[in-house]
Amino acid sequence: MISPAASDFAGGDRALRAGAVGTIVPWVVDGFVYVKGDPDEPMAGAQVGARARMPSFDPPWIVVHHRLDAVHAVRWPGRLFRVRSVPAVTEEERAALADAAQNLRVGASYSRVFAVDVLEELRPAVLFGPNGDAVVDVLERADQLTESVASDLAVARHPDAGDAYRRAWDRWLSGQPNGAVYRDGDHDGVLAVPGAGPVGSPIGPAFALVWRCVTGSARQRGGSAAFTVDEDDDEILLEPWSTAGVALMESAMVLGAPELVDDADRAVLTAAWQAVRRS
Repeated sequence: MISPAASDFAGGDRALRAGAVGTIVPWVVDGFVYVKGDPDEPMAGAQVGARARMPSFDPPWIVVHHRLDAVHAVRWPGRLFRVRSVPAVTEEERAALADAAQNLRVGASYSRVFAVDVLEELRPAVLFGPNGDAVVDVLERADQLTESVASDLAVARHPDAGDAYRRAWDRWLSGQPNGAVYRDGDHDGVLAVPGAGPVGSPIGPAFALVWRCVTGSARQRGGSAAFTVDEDDDEILLEPWSTAGVALMESAMVLGAPELVDDADRAVLTAAWQAVRRS
C-alpha cells in the first residue's frame, strides 16, 4: 500500500511507479500518452493531426500506454492524447527502439518510442473513471489551495473520516482479483494499492495527484514553513496542509466512486469539502 509523504512527490513518482509494469510490444502501437506540462517534453506542444518526435534517441523516451487505465499521470494539470507510434525506417531507428525496450518485462502495459502521430486529444478526466469531472474539481482546488482554505478544510474534516475512508477502500478491494490480502488493513490516507488489481485505486491516479497538488501548493504558498524533516531525512508536510490533503483525497473518493460509500459515510467524507467548495 502507498501512503502519502511530502517526499514521495517532491522529486519523482515513486508511489505509483511501485505498481507499474512494462512490456515489449510491436514496433507500431496504438495507445495513450499523458503530457505533464513540462515545456521541454517532446510532446509539450502536441496537436491533433501532427507528428511529435524526440530530438534524439536518448532517454527520456515517449511512453505510450497500451490501455487507458494504465496511463501513469504523475502531475496535474496535464494533457492526454491517443497516439500511434511511428514505425522505424532505418537500421539505426530499429536498433534504438530495441535498446529502449531492453528492460521492459514481458506482458506489461507500455512501450517506449521516439515518434508518434497524434490521433486525438482526450479529456484527462477519463483517467479517473465515469465520475472523473467531479474528481477534476477536487484536483483544481488542490492545485490552487491556499493556507487559509487548507485551514478551513482541516478544521471541517469529520473526526470519523479516516474510518469511512478505510471502509470505502475495503469495499473496493473486495472486488479486486488480488484484493483479499489487503482488506482490513490500515487504509487511512492510502494513495494506491498497486498489487490489488489492474489499477491501483478506485479512481486511478487521482489520489496521488491530489496529494502532489496539495504538496505543490504548500511549497508555493507556505514555503519551508509548511514542511519538516523526520529522523529518516524524509520531508513531511505539516498542518494545516497535511490534513487538508487527506480531506481532499476523501472528497475525491466520494465524488469519484460514490458506489463505495453509504449515505452516512458520504456525509462524513464530504464534510470538509462542503464547507469550502464555494469559498
